[in-house]
Amino acid sequence: MRAASLSLRTRLLRQLGWPLLIVLLLSGVYDYVRALERARNDQDLALERIAIALASRLDLDADDKEDNLEPHLRGTVEAIQRADGMDLLYFMATGEQQGLIGGDLALSSILDSRARQNATFADRQFSGQDVRVVTYPHLSPIGQTTVVVAQTTRRRDDQARLVLFDTLAPNVVLLLLTLLLVRRAVTQALRPLDELSRAFAVRHAEDLSPVSDPSLPRELVPVIKAINQLVSNLRDAAQMQQTFLSNAAHQLRTPLAGIQTQIELALREDPSVPQHRERLSTVDAALRRLARSTHQMLALARSGPQAVTADAMDVVDLQALLEDAASAWLDTALQAGVDLGFEASPAQVWGSAWMLGEALNNMVHNAIRHSPREGKVTVRCGTDAQGAGWLSVEDEGPGIALSERARVFDRFYQGAGAASGGSGLGLAIVREVAERHGAAVTLTDAPTGRGLLLIIKIPTETLRSNTSGD
Repeated sequence: MRAASLSLRTRLLRQLGWPLLIVLLLSGVYDYVRALERARNDQDLALERIAIALASRLDLDADDKEDNLEPHLRGTVEAIQRADGMDLLYFMATGEQQGLIGGDLALSSILDSRARQNATFADRQFSGQDVRVVTYPHLSPIGQTTVVVAQTTRRRDDQARLVLFDTLAPNVVLLLLTLLLVRRAVTQALRPLDELSRAFAVRHAEDLSPVSDPSLPRELVPVIKAINQLVSNLRDAAQMQQTFLSNAAHQLRTPLAGIQTQIELALREDPSVPQHRERLSTVDAALRRLARSTHQMLALARSGPQAVTADAMDVVDLQALLEDAASAWLDTALQAGVDLGFEASPAQVWGSAWMLGEALNNMVHNAIRHSPREGKVTVRCGTDAQGAGWLSVEDEGPGIALSERARVFDRFYQGAGAASGGSGLGLAIVREVAERHGAAVTLTDAPTGRGLLLIIKIPTETLRSNTSGD
């Protein structure tokens, strides 16, 4: 995995975890070695005491020098053997003058011949077994003697395993507890960063207010300052965009309206030249389409989430929107031979009257443009059982195939059966406005089975949440 793809939490845990793991591992090894060394020293001390006990049997008075010491030595070893019960003991006692005093002469092959004054220890093999051997030199009344004791290592091996467990288990627990505490500490330290991330995640696209949180750690202050600077730049850019859009709308609409007016006057004043009238009519239609497309593109830019408009959100009366649409579109409907009707019920929503009006105008325009002569277009508004406000436009046009209904909301897309002269922006504007209001857009067949029914439903929670504090 590349380092750039690792989270800050993972990096901190790695930077802290590996050194702690190495330190605790070295500590565990040191504890084990030291504990094992102490156990071996204690066991060697016990083995040396056996050798001393045997050597003490050699310290006899001069009158007892001729006694046979073998039974005494063997009895001592057997008594110690009975007390042990796990390891086997082998012994040998020799004198410089007497030779073998007692025990197993085969031990002479594993004794330490360098022992002169102090006991020496060694690990050897005897009778096919691992043994620990002590060679103990002793000056007794009978002269210089040497006592050799060999003991099997079963108890030593068990003790080594016990020492390993006693040192390993606490260190493993300590390691896990340390890593858990480190993880908890890292999580707590990064909590402000997580909260900041969540705060940005739930922000609306149009929310470009600066971030202000005095509880943030000092290390995040430069980051927040940089973010706030970026947000400020974006806010200024968005404001400049809105200023440009307003100026562009004015600059484009004014000359287009003037040209269109002059063409209308020319059509009225020069009826004697059919060719001129036909050309002027063509130019007039093209200018009307250009004006409509220009207006739609400006409306789409102002209603998109990337445009932070200055349009205030407030309670919008949908009945009033339908009345405005009736005044604006009745003449167009009459010219197209379409029966345009309005059925308004009381309905209020929270939103932008300008944006909802643009959406409704595009819905009505599309319905009229795609309806046949003597067709019928019905515009309605109202509220559902949950109190959500809705707008709908029903027409008797050719409809839209199911396979194309998702794509007709894309910008500049026109279906195969679309009427000529459109820009493909009407339904895109409807979708943008709906998204800005948290609304759902539904495109279905008309209840009559002929034409389409387009519905915008604005959730009632939006109205309640914004009016509850009034």
